[in-house]
Amino acid sequence: MGVRFAGALILGVVLCAAGSDVRAHHAVQAAFDQDDHATLTGVLTKVLWINPHVRWFMDVKDETGKVTTWTISGAGPGGFRDIGISGRDVFQTGKTYTAIVARARDKSPNGYVLTFILPDGRKIDLWQQYKSEGGGTAAQ
Repeated sequence: MGVRFAGALILGVVLCAAGSDVRAHHAVQAAFDQDDHATLTGVLTKVLWINPHVRWFMDVKDETGKVTTWTISGAGPGGFRDIGISGRDVFQTGKTYTAIVARARDKSPNGYVLTFILPDGRKIDLWQQYKSEGGGTAAQ
């Protein structure tokens, strides 16, 4: 009985120490609507190439000239490395990109990347990563 109690106590301490990180991870489909896409063209202002999800920040102008900063999420850095994409080689701040995203369910300026079109016209289709969070196709 003492060993079981000690094991449960250690597990409880580990989970408490992890805090919100353990509770915060969620399915992509819970936050983003797979059937509601937006096409965004804007200037890349920041890239966070960190776990659990890579995030890009783009300043996007609407038809009236108003600029909105969009936060775009993707798979983790390891998933991108597995298909031959590294942040420094492909994504450079100050350049204009087009992103097709699944919009946030709450309609905020957030999306989950489905496709990136690079400044040189190459297309990176990441649809498979959205569906399964594993695998996609490299830049074409």
